[in-house]
Amino acid sequence: MQMKMDSIRVHMSITTWLWITSLHMCSGSPNLSYWGRKVSLMGQPCYWQLSDRCVVPELKELSVCITFQRDLGTSDWTAFDYKQRGKLSVELGLTGSRKQLKVWLFGKENTVDLVEDLALHQWHTICLTWSATAKKLQVYLNDSSLKEIHINGSQLAGCGMLTLGVSHNVLGGVMNYETGKELMGSATLFRMWSRVLAGAELAALRCVEGDVVRWSQRDWSKSASYCKAEPDSNLICEWQKYEIAMIVSIESKLQEKEKLKIILQNWFKDTFHSNISVHGIFISSSRQQLDLELGEQLEVQGSRVSSNGTTAQRYDCLVHVEVTPKKDVWAVQEEIQRCLSPPYHHADGVVKASPGSLTVISVEELSNNTESPLHTTGPPALSTASTTVAKEIPDLCNPDYTDGFFQDTFYRVILNASINITPTNPENSIQNWLNVTLNPNHMTVLNFVMTPELPISEKFLILHRYTCTFHVQAQSLNVTETKKLIVSLLTKPYTTGSEFIEVLPGHINVSHIAPGSCPDHDQHTLQGLFPWPKTEPQDTAIVLCEKNQLEKATRFCKLDGMTDIAMWEPPDLSSCERIVDGIADLDKVNVTANNSGEVVDLIGSLVSNQTNLSHSELDTVLNKLEDVVAISPISPNMGENIMEILSDILHCKADLVSFTNKILGVIESVGDQMDFNGETHNMTVPSMALQLVNVNSSQFRGLTFGVSSFTSDNSPQIFVNETFVEKPFTGAVASISLPSVLENFFPQNNTVRPRIQFQFFDSGGLFKNPHDNMTLNTYVVSASVTNINVSNLHQPIIITLRHLNRVQAQDQRMCVYWDVSKSGGGGWESQGCVMWNTDDFQTTCQCNHLTHFGVLLDVSKAPISELDEQILVILSFVGCGLSSVFLGVTLLTYLAFEKLRQDYPSKILINLCVALLGLNLVFLVNSWLASFDSRGLCVGVAAIQHFFVLASFTWMGLEALHMYFALVKVFNVYVPSYILKLCAFGWGLPATIIILILAIDKDIYGSEWDEDSQNPLQDTSPFCWVQNDNAFYVSVMGFIILVLLCNMSVFGVVLIQIRRMQANKISSSSTSGLAHDLRVVASLTFLLGLTWILPFFSWGMAAIVFTYLFAILNTLQGFFIFIFHCLMKENVQKQWRIHLCCGPLRPEDYSDWSRSVTGEGRGRQVRCPSVKSEDTSSMRKISDTSISSVNQIIA
Repeated sequence: MQMKMDSIRVHMSITTWLWITSLHMCSGSPNLSYWGRKVSLMGQPCYWQLSDRCVVPELKELSVCITFQRDLGTSDWTAFDYKQRGKLSVELGLTGSRKQLKVWLFGKENTVDLVEDLALHQWHTICLTWSATAKKLQVYLNDSSLKEIHINGSQLAGCGMLTLGVSHNVLGGVMNYETGKELMGSATLFRMWSRVLAGAELAALRCVEGDVVRWSQRDWSKSASYCKAEPDSNLICEWQKYEIAMIVSIESKLQEKEKLKIILQNWFKDTFHSNISVHGIFISSSRQQLDLELGEQLEVQGSRVSSNGTTAQRYDCLVHVEVTPKKDVWAVQEEIQRCLSPPYHHADGVVKASPGSLTVISVEELSNNTESPLHTTGPPALSTASTTVAKEIPDLCNPDYTDGFFQDTFYRVILNASINITPTNPENSIQNWLNVTLNPNHMTVLNFVMTPELPISEKFLILHRYTCTFHVQAQSLNVTETKKLIVSLLTKPYTTGSEFIEVLPGHINVSHIAPGSCPDHDQHTLQGLFPWPKTEPQDTAIVLCEKNQLEKATRFCKLDGMTDIAMWEPPDLSSCERIVDGIADLDKVNVTANNSGEVVDLIGSLVSNQTNLSHSELDTVLNKLEDVVAISPISPNMGENIMEILSDILHCKADLVSFTNKILGVIESVGDQMDFNGETHNMTVPSMALQLVNVNSSQFRGLTFGVSSFTSDNSPQIFVNETFVEKPFTGAVASISLPSVLENFFPQNNTVRPRIQFQFFDSGGLFKNPHDNMTLNTYVVSASVTNINVSNLHQPIIITLRHLNRVQAQDQRMCVYWDVSKSGGGGWESQGCVMWNTDDFQTTCQCNHLTHFGVLLDVSKAPISELDEQILVILSFVGCGLSSVFLGVTLLTYLAFEKLRQDYPSKILINLCVALLGLNLVFLVNSWLASFDSRGLCVGVAAIQHFFVLASFTWMGLEALHMYFALVKVFNVYVPSYILKLCAFGWGLPATIIILILAIDKDIYGSEWDEDSQNPLQDTSPFCWVQNDNAFYVSVMGFIILVLLCNMSVFGVVLIQIRRMQANKISSSSTSGLAHDLRVVASLTFLLGLTWILPFFSWGMAAIVFTYLFAILNTLQGFFIFIFHCLMKENVQKQWRIHLCCGPLRPEDYSDWSRSVTGEGRGRQVRCPSVKSEDTSSMRKISDTSISSVNQIIA
């Protein structure tokens, strides 16, 4: 144990010395650490490599760990790759292929088999340890040992190049990235140690920084400015032991080191919170000499004596602290940075940390030794080791390395140029100077950037200083001599006219850079395949066009001004023709990560112009979309474009039955792989909506998604509620609520937030099931958790769906889900789902799993096709229009000819015709008035429609009542003011019911919009009517059923009575028969409204027949009343001939008819005794006129 502690202390001493020695080279943001951050390796080409400031020494033993996650399931991937400069073999690396890990060491590949492939969207930590003494390579996955491999080797080669997530080659100092096997995901916490950590140590030290390679800004560089380390709140790693390294500036009259320690101790005591305790403070000697060697300004970095006699000295300072309780590494780093950044004032002076020098790392052990382990020259062993490294490494890793032949070389130049006057355009002036100075020496200026500074005064002159940075391209055999030549040329004064430009020798820095080459690669575009060759910086590659090979495509290899790396510019393909002219040509395009966006745009342009897609075209489009989501990272913009394409597919005329699972799979992949900022993101297109939520598993209390409004031509309006809601939202057309028990299915490692995605579809054509007698009567809504199968929930999911078409209480409904595994491309299943609540307008289901949900309606009992529905609607409108015309003719006839309306039946018939005419006319204009979307207008129309329905049935009932009085009671009836009372009841009762409903709740009336329709003949158009179920069943259905029951009773009694009258009648000729009896039955049937009983027989296989009969007979009720009670009545015919005809058609004598209404009747004449009293007169009139009416019927 003591030997282990001594080894750790020696290791800490070496680490401390190398760390402090390197502080003067490191600069940047206040916190250089990447802890709590991840490197995203998807999207634009983004490469991370080991910085030139971080040199891997030769190692006889090592441990290396990397944490990464894969977001795309590519067959091959690379975690990291370490190679010697100029060598092709992998010195140390980690790759993978399906269910295998491939560990590379000393150029040899070692395979490690896995039980299953590494799961996507989950963090995995893989560690490798190796020792030259034990000759063993140990592989660990998530703290568990996978395999031990025997490997011979003396040491790991030093001064190599290491890249994250991609393989590379370094030849001639040029870095070339090998595409095709990149890690499509994210990486974090790459660390390397110079000793072997056992399995238990790896688990215990998971939050400790490495000593060879650290996860910090100092050790890593990136290929482009957009490659950033992104913060991730899920990357939490708690630790308690930390080391603080910094350069402190102390202004104090005290020079004794022990006194300075006391000042620092007081500083830390007063600054740190109580949870941070100091275990050791180490102070080196003054940095004045080192600073002078670095060329830093004396007044800033060295020693300065102030007017009050205090001296400012700078020291290397190392502090060991412990945080209790342990906290996240990144949070501790931020807290210490914040505490030590401000200056500290004490009685003897001021202490402050030099900007950019403060670094906080997590360490394995702390030392309580407050004696300084570091001296000016350092311990002999340390001094020797450091000197050796300093001598050997530049020889191997010299950035000025060349292959020893004449070639283009590139340089980064930073200078401060002073101009004696204020030029009109200083940028042009300086560039002209550079070109005039360097071009004659075969040098070219590239990527020039200028930043103006404040004017300075020098020897009575005002000089304008400008900071400039640029690249120089030069033909060179000797890099060092070329650098000297650039400095010599640019430090010579330059004069043109009155303008003087000067660069002082100390104000210029020239460094040789190795930008590499633009790698050769095949680029798949819409213009075809372009095999771009390897190209040197600032050169142009030329490739022939694929379709028109007489033309050429060009692409420029540019030296990037920010990264000093050669990078391809976008190609110029303007001369090349596109190889894709139609959907079938998409098979010629190979989808890659680079051209996936263009492919999606192309598919969108092709599909948007199509109104009908064939089976092969659909297959081609969906296959390409599957390729895109499989190989390319999905941005919000690309996801929106893919959703638009799928929306166009759903709206075109195509059979989607066999493609349902493919479409659902593409949408699912888009939601799973989309990278967006924030916790939620949604996309809505016509017919579809997608909502993504990254939930905090520790705070999950349920989640509810819904669509508040939707019309077929517009995008759905969606909402999300972060609670579990059992009851449906008011007005929602679809909602799904997830219970809190879903948390049990979330990953337990808390490294990645689980993602829940909701989907909404309105297209029933996507979810057809040709094998069942069921039809989808709702929209479809779904929920899923990325990469997790949720089933057998003990607290069910609540799904509420509004019916597309209003259903009746007897209609069978079924809660179902879409089973993608069902043969034939998927189908509806009901297992695990039950119907919880339902009414005419919506159904609520409970299910114990997540998928796509809907509600089916059993159509086997009402097999009415869309064509039949359209025909029935047309018949209804035509019949109502025809009835309205003939009801009007009937009314005009009876109102125009006074002799026709003298008896009671005629007056009752007039009132019935008025009610039916109002019913038909309001029905015809109902949908049109409802389309104005006026709430008040619709309530009024619905109330009037309801009134005429009740009035029509009331007068039908009064007609039956009058027949009962006339034919059954005959002389035993006395009703004073008979017609007046009938009118009061016939119109007053419906009006009273309507007034009561409006007084109770006027919202009972309204419009139900099933779909947005511009065709008034469609049954899906808006209709103002009774919307409350209770009010409908009581005031409409109950009223109609009651009247029909009474009318059928009277109908039977009247038929019996008429039959008796015919049996007692003395007839000279037989005029009765089957035709006569049928005419009597038909006349009474339409007069009493008995055709309204047909809907009660509309079930089973006869439903369609009775539905057609109901539509025809009821809408033509007014027409049949005209036939039987106007056209076929002799007294009406006679009045028409008298008043409307002339010549031979006009009767010669018609005065006798006026003496007796029934004088021409052929039925039995019933005469009553003449009684002058009102009672007898009223009774006689009821009897006479009623029997007269019946005589007209049976005649």
